[in-house]
Amino acid sequence: MSDCLETGSPHALRRDRSIASRRKVRQTKADRERRIMNLLNAGGSAADIARLEGLSLKRVRNLVREILAQRMPQPPAEFVALQVSRLSEALLVSYTAMYGASTGANFQAIDRVVRIVRELDRYHGYVPLEAPTRADDPRLAPPPSPLALEAPLAERLGNGAAID
Repeated sequence: MSDCLETGSPHALRRDRSIASRRKVRQTKADRERRIMNLLNAGGSAADIARLEGLSLKRVRNLVREILAQRMPQPPAEFVALQVSRLSEALLVSYTAMYGASTGANFQAIDRVVRIVRELDRYHGYVPLEAPTRADDPRLAPPPSPLALEAPLAERLGNGAAID
């Protein structure tokens, strides 16, 4: 074994374990994960990601599985997080399309922004109350009569005379 170290054969190369080297490797990995997640959020397929990253399809699938496993919250929370991330991307695109210097206001983009914000609010738990539609809905019923006692019958008749 010491023979390999002295001759400088490729088997003797050791990994650089310095702090700077480890930081660089972690940063490279984080950058790749960020690119992959952005492509997934944009609706990219595993094949597209493999082609763009120069990796095999199997490797991309394994990377996606590992990335999601590391970030794995509870299943409903994971879905909500993914949807919020996708909606945030869509909001950014729609927001930038709302006004163009040459075209002016783009009302379709404004409508899209409103819809996306409504969906984001829904995922964050801010759900507006639905408008009541039935006549028997207590929110539409007239206010109940006051809790005070009714006036005597004579006063209600307006003459003030006692009734026998």
